[in-house]
Amino acid sequence: MTAPARTVPPMAAAPGPLDRVRTLPSLTGLRWATAMLIFGHHLMAVEYFGGTAGSVWAFLFEAGKTGVTLFFILSGFVLAWGYKPQQSARSFWWHRFARIYPLHVVGVALALVAAFTLVPEIRSDSAAPVVANVFLVNGWVPDWWQAGNPASWSLVCEAFFYLGFPFLIGPLVRLSNRARAIVVPACLVLVALAPQIAALAPSVLSAASTPLLRLPEFVIGMGLALLVKNSDWRPARLRLAVPLAVAGYALSEAPAIPGTDIHPGLAATVGSFALLVAALADADARSTSTFLARPLWQELGRVSFAFYLVHLLVIAAVSSAWPEGHPQLPWRRAVLLALAAFGIALAIAWVLHRTVEVPAQRWLLRYDPARRAGAAAAVAADGGKDAGRSGGGARDAGRSGGGARDAGRVGAVAEAVRDR
Repeated sequence: MTAPARTVPPMAAAPGPLDRVRTLPSLTGLRWATAMLIFGHHLMAVEYFGGTAGSVWAFLFEAGKTGVTLFFILSGFVLAWGYKPQQSARSFWWHRFARIYPLHVVGVALALVAAFTLVPEIRSDSAAPVVANVFLVNGWVPDWWQAGNPASWSLVCEAFFYLGFPFLIGPLVRLSNRARAIVVPACLVLVALAPQIAALAPSVLSAASTPLLRLPEFVIGMGLALLVKNSDWRPARLRLAVPLAVAGYALSEAPAIPGTDIHPGLAATVGSFALLVAALADADARSTSTFLARPLWQELGRVSFAFYLVHLLVIAAVSSAWPEGHPQLPWRRAVLLALAAFGIALAIAWVLHRTVEVPAQRWLLRYDPARRAGAAAAVAADGGKDAGRSGGGARDAGRSGGGARDAGRVGAVAEAVRDR
């Protein structure tokens, strides 16, 4: 972020028929549905439900971890859809930093409090993994992937995706339609191969948490966004995309090809999820209403990031009163406990969203490099005009006084620009 602006060129443009469509509300709502999949998976992992209810819950939510996959696809899709051609990479990185980092730091702090009180099982043996988590690099060491705030391992991947986005979007935009269409299936092949690649380097890579091996999911989202936005490809309608996504969700648990670590089921999951994202975006872009675009889902979608960061801490803290933190309750009591955890997590998330996430983002964006460069340009332009007026003032003492007032206005303009 501290590199000189001239070393990082602006990101390339990709004009297309849907360029004027800036918001995709259904994708905001989808973020909340995705968070619920992950919430259900962690209720299963902590074993809120016991007996037959536990088996049923596991059947439904064992694959809930694929919600993170959906987040990665969504991230690539939304960023590629909404990127600004004139925005420098430095400005882009600053916007992403302002979006995720303040809340991430608060999440780590809450995790440390939980680790030393109600949830000791998440405590790290040394400070190094936690520090790595603070700086969003712990996912590069497989043994550290859930250090600090366990849920924030996915932010390590996102930070890597953000770092590479300005350098990926240009080549994707410059590709022909046919070449861009090849990128998506090529990335799906990499998704299927990721566990095999990790198996060949077991001490270095993890198919689940190493950012490099999760990058194809992000790139798939980017590629589909450009195809849809330019009307180069029209995705399937929702009545087909939704059942395909459900089928893909189930296929995530399909076994590998015998004798290998190649998982075609993972590729089917990613492909069907990507199709769902594209179908929802296409519906929004063409003014076709979906229930995910309704106000309640929009508000929940905006809170979903904060909810994601705190929900596992709450689930574990609420269950800490039971032996080893695993309640294994009959379904009626388990549902009540799950609702309590959900309510507490949502309340904390709403407070963090309102008091930390939004205010911190607004404050940090005041220091956006692009905004500061624009302020300097505006001051320079006004200074040039005032210099001309000063010359006129030399010919007329009265105008000279007016030039002094203009100089004062330059200072006011500079302050106003910096405050925006």
